[in-house]
Amino acid sequence: MALTRRTRKRFLVLFSTIVLLVLQSFQLSQSETTLTVFEVELPDFQIAPSSRTEIDIPSANVSQVFVHVLKPAADSIDYSAIRTSVNGRATATVSEIVSGVRGKVVKINLRLQPEYEFVTGRNTVEVWANNRRGRTYYTSFVITTATTNWNQDFNYHVEKGPTAKNSIPPQLLLLEPERIIEFPPNLKTMMVRISGVATAATAIKRVTVDGKNVQLEAANEITRRQLTRIANAERSVKFEASTTINSNTSEVVVETEDSDGSRTRVSVPVVPRKPGVGPQIGRRKYALIIGISKYKNTAQGIRNLDYADADASSLYEFLQQPEGGGFRREDMLLLLNEEATIARIRQALTTFITRASTDDLLLVFFAGHGAPDPIIPQNLYVIAHDTSVTEMSETALAMPDLRRYVEQNVKSRRVVLLMDTCHSAGLSSVLTRDLSNNLSNLYLEKLLYQEEGRAIMTSSDVNEPSRESQKWGNGHGVFTYYLLQGLRGTADANEDRLVSVGELFRYVRQKVRFDTQFQQNPRMLIGDNENLALAVARHR
Repeated sequence: MALTRRTRKRFLVLFSTIVLLVLQSFQLSQSETTLTVFEVELPDFQIAPSSRTEIDIPSANVSQVFVHVLKPAADSIDYSAIRTSVNGRATATVSEIVSGVRGKVVKINLRLQPEYEFVTGRNTVEVWANNRRGRTYYTSFVITTATTNWNQDFNYHVEKGPTAKNSIPPQLLLLEPERIIEFPPNLKTMMVRISGVATAATAIKRVTVDGKNVQLEAANEITRRQLTRIANAERSVKFEASTTINSNTSEVVVETEDSDGSRTRVSVPVVPRKPGVGPQIGRRKYALIIGISKYKNTAQGIRNLDYADADASSLYEFLQQPEGGGFRREDMLLLLNEEATIARIRQALTTFITRASTDDLLLVFFAGHGAPDPIIPQNLYVIAHDTSVTEMSETALAMPDLRRYVEQNVKSRRVVLLMDTCHSAGLSSVLTRDLSNNLSNLYLEKLLYQEEGRAIMTSSDVNEPSRESQKWGNGHGVFTYYLLQGLRGTADANEDRLVSVGELFRYVRQKVRFDTQFQQNPRMLIGDNENLALAVARHR
């Protein structure tokens, strides 16, 4: 009996010790969960270290970014276990890590190499750190300039005036032309119409076109309402002018200057007009089209969509028409809603896309959610119909896996990828942990655009939702609506009755941006597919 009592006593002591250790571990884990580990600092604009994941800055004139790794977490993180990236590019070659009073500091020098410089618009800074116990910390920061490159076909440059400090430089939005100027081969000279809007924090001093001052007028109320995202819209002025170009003209330069002496310059390239390249005789065309509006696990916070399935169905039907390229039905695979399970999507990426041979065209379209894992936000996924939030790695398509499928199974030298993803933030923060910045489209672009023969267009920029509404074609996403409109002929800028990849992508990007007041900004990479014809334009 004494032995039994002694044994029970030891057991109770051991059990109490284990419970205490578990509680301490849990409390430590809970404190680490709420701990601020990273902050970002922008010395050029005197922006102090901040843990805010979205930060606005006046312009892209940034020379340095400091990422702070804070104590107490920093005490268990070695220097070699910290890495950072800017706009998806690793920064090891342009940064140094030093000791600081509050922890460790990664000093990123963006001017050491030109490819690291901030762009006008949205920029991402990511940081990963592993502590000695194997835990990974991660945060992404989205840093957005007040100035915007309204048209990525044009070259956009900002110069701060001698008296300007942290004020927003003047903004310059060209309404005409909307794209690169193509000079016809049969002309000696051509008149180009220039119109646009300029704004400034102070006042616009002048606007010039090819060095010549143009007349300025106060922008009317309608124009200001249309440009809700342009800073200082209440002080906007509009202008119209014409300039003559010839076959030797390489660009048309529009510049504005404010009363602080800051300047913004937009250069519109001028290129010789080239004919579109029609489909080669004997070339077959394959299309994998996926649209998911209905999701199985909505109780976990995955939101249903209204029109992603309609987008996919409309594109599927159009591509089979003669003007849509005449895709044969047997060369197409359509997966909608319940059909678009993770198993079916993986099967399509391992079997169907292999059918396109070297000289064939492969088109891949996806409409649905793209989102980070709510538990491990550095892991990004394309969400399938049956994705489970608690098992993302098994039930969603990871970005690296998508790249691997494409790399291993695509044989075609001509691939067009159209990704209408990141609708409505993907996962609700009501039933899941709050999500960090959504960088899905950035990594879709970087992972899939590996060869010049590929063209990729994503529906929105970093951390932007993709909009859908009844107002676009009685029920479409705005991206797919203009995609269909462009393929039907409205994107045929050079009026050769062929809609090329370059024409389509530029048309869709500009229409989406203007129709959403620049709240949704598609990303695109064309490669060497500029003149690859996708559709035959109808008579207009």
